[in-house]
Amino acid sequence: MNDLFKGELLRFRLWAGIAAIVNLAVLGFLSRMVDMAQQPLFVYQVFAAVYAVAGALLGMYQMGTYRKPNQWLSLLHRPLHRLRIAGALSGAGMILLLAAVALPIALVALYQDTMTARVVDLRHWLLPIAAWLIAVSGYLAGAYAMAGNRRYSFAAFLLPNLFMYAQASGVAMLGLQLVVIAFLAAMLAIAFKPDPAAPSRNPAAVLVIALPVQLGAYFLVWMLGYGVEVAWTVAGTHPLNMPVPPMDGTIEADRAEGKDMLLLGIKNSRDPEAALWREQIALSDVYTRYPLRNLPVQGSMTNLSPLEFGDDENNLWLVYSHDRARFVTRGLRDQRRIGEMGVGEQQAAFPAPTMPYGATYLYNADAAYQYDSEQQRMFERIRLPQGEVMASPPQPAGDNILVLSNRAAYFYPGREAMNGLDLLQPLLRVAMPGQVGNLSRMDVIELLDGYLVSYTYTWGVWSGELQHPFQQVLRVDGKGRVRIVARRALSIDLPSVYTNRNSWLSPVLRALCLGAQDLFAAQDPLRAKPEPMPASVLWLAGACCLLSLLGAVWLSRRLQLSMRGRIGWVVLCGVVGLPALVSLWLLYPRREPLPMAAPSAQPVAA
Repeated sequence: MNDLFKGELLRFRLWAGIAAIVNLAVLGFLSRMVDMAQQPLFVYQVFAAVYAVAGALLGMYQMGTYRKPNQWLSLLHRPLHRLRIAGALSGAGMILLLAAVALPIALVALYQDTMTARVVDLRHWLLPIAAWLIAVSGYLAGAYAMAGNRRYSFAAFLLPNLFMYAQASGVAMLGLQLVVIAFLAAMLAIAFKPDPAAPSRNPAAVLVIALPVQLGAYFLVWMLGYGVEVAWTVAGTHPLNMPVPPMDGTIEADRAEGKDMLLLGIKNSRDPEAALWREQIALSDVYTRYPLRNLPVQGSMTNLSPLEFGDDENNLWLVYSHDRARFVTRGLRDQRRIGEMGVGEQQAAFPAPTMPYGATYLYNADAAYQYDSEQQRMFERIRLPQGEVMASPPQPAGDNILVLSNRAAYFYPGREAMNGLDLLQPLLRVAMPGQVGNLSRMDVIELLDGYLVSYTYTWGVWSGELQHPFQQVLRVDGKGRVRIVARRALSIDLPSVYTNRNSWLSPVLRALCLGAQDLFAAQDPLRAKPEPMPASVLWLAGACCLLSLLGAVWLSRRLQLSMRGRIGWVVLCGVVGLPALVSLWLLYPRREPLPMAAPSAQPVAA
């Protein structure tokens, strides 16, 4: 085993060295231009994709060279257990990726930490580990794609895609990556046998292989739905491409300007002031706000946006440090470390990671702050009530300042915000009529005495998470009294069968995907829980499960399965649905019919 391990290291040492040098050169060049620790999320995603592809190519090439029948038999007929052989090959691949991927990132982090004034937190030292685990997951997926049955081994590439949609962050994300790697390693261990095309007889092994195949079929059919949209577009019947969208629909609500949205909201209102409001809407400014979808999380290895800003007047550059919970300052010209800056005169720590917003404010989940360049201090200006988090940072709305939390909209006095640095007290609080995770926009117009506020809930319609979109218009007077002016239901412009295809295709797999997405993740107050499916979608899901069960009964008779295996697959197809039926067809070859015996020759009298 050790000789095989060393042989693989020697075999790929040149390519690993070249990859490490190229990786280090790219990272080193970029780190001279920008602070690599303060890049937006997209930059991290690009590098992660490159590392995953590199790992996949290594796994495919390494296993592909051994996968030829003669070489495969020669490899597995060594005086070693097959799992020890697989461990030697894959262990060598992981060590090569560690040198090519993780080591250059660690060297760049060491350079930034020891030779520059840039901020390097503990979360940045986790980046080499995360990049290595991403490359390893790609490697194992590529290795399984070559070692497994070619009919379905491509499904292994689906599992690393979970990293793009996972809600976990920091150390929790490393845990999720280890779970995916363990699952891929189990798949490779199952396929690493003399006849990789032969299906396993162990029920647990069958489930391990069948799950990604079912997920692959599930997502393939889901993605084919976009082909339907292309056909609608070519035919000119897609609502998104119509010059005038359907009336009272979600597309119209998303496209409308602020004035039009308010007019649509009160067009059927019987309020005695509705006519006056229409005139005021035509003459006044409408302020539209879109809620945040994510907030910075403590210890997250990536950034939603760079946690830094500059003060040209005082030659300062300020970067937020997760470890110190304060902004670290350095000179703009000489790039030398100056000190740290917290909140107020006491230089207190921030309660959560804080992001700059615009030229005036900074915000985190709990509060908003203002940096005063004259005093070189940060002052807390807005503090949300206990249990509420920031859904939109402070923005002007007429003479006042508007802030959205996950539960309400707050109006703060604009004059005090401009002329002072004290903590502001809200003038008005307008509760939200729905979950902020479904809120797509908020439109506000300032009246002579109060505001006219419109909440529009359409976010999640296209993914089937929101089944009943609506718009609600509220009248808020100067004393904070709120009354409902109008509420109208919005129609979903695409058929329910299309928008809910991820549910009726397999409710079990949808629940599994949502659970995997939230694995190890903390609860996100800006996300909304999916609404219950319509009865028609549930009936369609039941019909698909029944169709899958009947198809499994018919198909299992023609496959090489035992009676216990047939019963298990029939039940599984009835529970999971059509993707399970597809996996049954892919995993097992059809039973070859026996040739008919030739009729025996009849004796002939001499």
